[in-house]
Amino acid sequence: MLCPVAMSDALRSLLRARGAPPGPLGEVRAHVARHGPPGADALRDLAEHIGMPVASLRGAVGYFADLNAPAADVLVCDGTSCHLAGADRLRAGVEAKAATRAVRCLGHCHASPALLVHGRVVHARPGDTAETLFGGGARDDAPVDVRCLAPERIVTRRLGRGGFADLDRARGDGAYTALDAALAGPPEAVLAAVIASGERGRGGAAYPTGHKWRAAAAAPGTAKHVVANGDEGDPGAYLDRHLMEEDPHALIEGMALCAYAIGAGHGVVFIRGEYPAAHAAVTAAVDHARRAGILGDRLLGHGPAFDITVVQGMGSYVCGEETALLNAIEGFRGDVRPRPPYPVDHGLHGRPTVVNNVETLVNVPWIVAHGPDAYRALGTAASPGTKALCLNAGFARPGIVEVELGTPLHTVLGEGGGADGLRAVLVGGPMGSVVTPRDWDVPVCHAAMRDRGIELGHGGIVALPATADLRALLDHWLAFMAEESCGRCVPCRIGSRRLLETVRGGGLDTGRAGLDRLLDVVAQASLCAFGQRIPTPVRELIALIDAEAA
Repeated sequence: MLCPVAMSDALRSLLRARGAPPGPLGEVRAHVARHGPPGADALRDLAEHIGMPVASLRGAVGYFADLNAPAADVLVCDGTSCHLAGADRLRAGVEAKAATRAVRCLGHCHASPALLVHGRVVHARPGDTAETLFGGGARDDAPVDVRCLAPERIVTRRLGRGGFADLDRARGDGAYTALDAALAGPPEAVLAAVIASGERGRGGAAYPTGHKWRAAAAAPGTAKHVVANGDEGDPGAYLDRHLMEEDPHALIEGMALCAYAIGAGHGVVFIRGEYPAAHAAVTAAVDHARRAGILGDRLLGHGPAFDITVVQGMGSYVCGEETALLNAIEGFRGDVRPRPPYPVDHGLHGRPTVVNNVETLVNVPWIVAHGPDAYRALGTAASPGTKALCLNAGFARPGIVEVELGTPLHTVLGEGGGADGLRAVLVGGPMGSVVTPRDWDVPVCHAAMRDRGIELGHGGIVALPATADLRALLDHWLAFMAEESCGRCVPCRIGSRRLLETVRGGGLDTGRAGLDRLLDVVAQASLCAFGQRIPTPVRELIALIDAEAA
């Protein structure tokens, strides 16, 4: 074993050689890539080097799958779309041929099932076997079909056209012009435009973006942060991955506009570990923007200082929740924090912080360039603008479809090739909603959908075909919920596992009253939306099982 000082020197050399992501856990990731999960001695040395208590580092390493799982040559997607496409059977065959690990979602739901083989995305076809894949029958990363049904193409305007990760091409298409114009006026003008636009967050909660920014701008202190949440964890959603890979400068510009509006000097893009191509694209774009003088000591050479750090996630669905994400950036377990205080008052490193998801921030340059009235002219009074929805491989025409908010859901399903033969669609991931044909007339609008008890979430839509085994899907969802609970609160940590055990023990048929009571406890007593949302899709799926059994 190296002594602590020698280990520290070795780590510094390793980090320089590998270009490891910043942040405490980025250094641990570099160690894992070289040596595997750290043992007790390595943990102590790493903790001394990083400046963290050993117990805190041990908790984080034990929490994140990417830091404690054995090395694997093949990552097999276990998301809902891939599950429905036979990923379980595929994984069983692949495990006999290579070191394999299941991951929750690779963000390739348009061409399920998906695998990551030595860092390269591979798409199988439903029914493919390990022999087919290793015999050369697999498809490389399949292109995504991007369409628009809205009068204005806002968030998808550069998707599917290729090359806009390149700074010169992006600037030739208008990137950073909204920022340049905004810097000629006061920060309050940017803030006022976002408030007046009525934009709501696209990460699932649909909180008004401008209200969040206004609270952070008013918070005391001069050190503030902007965090882009690229931990797109809902199986079925893959828009943010494409935005980060194909249009990273729109994200950077949105972050810079937010920073100018609230007075922040630092930003972080947190990208889930299952998105290596997105991490590489955003890292390169930030570096190019910095070298071009867009980021750094003066925004675009004439604004205030603002720079961005890119942090790679480590395998945790709950890190899509903003406070868990902040903990991960700081080097701790991805546990949810009690609120209040809210991140706008006490966020990253205790400083006022705005956390917005990628799609939310990509809207901002368009809003600033075209004005809030143009944005409000789209969508509904309660939900202005557009929303990009992701259709999975279960549709005849999968892909990303940008629609004006207020568009009926059945119009979107028709764009996916119709809904003939579908029992339902799964909207918003495993914590979202099971939407049956009787509700397909609902407008794609946060308020209208919530009036019917439907959660839009990130906007992923997974087709549920007539051939799907609903009981197997219920088991799949409950296993996901039990394994991905952060463990911060007892109702979610233990309740999710009891739900899985109850269903596997026959409770769906003989213990329904106990199952209902347990669902009530999880919903009412869990700390965050993860636990609070567990019962709704579970009950909706059970209702579908009951209806088909009647």
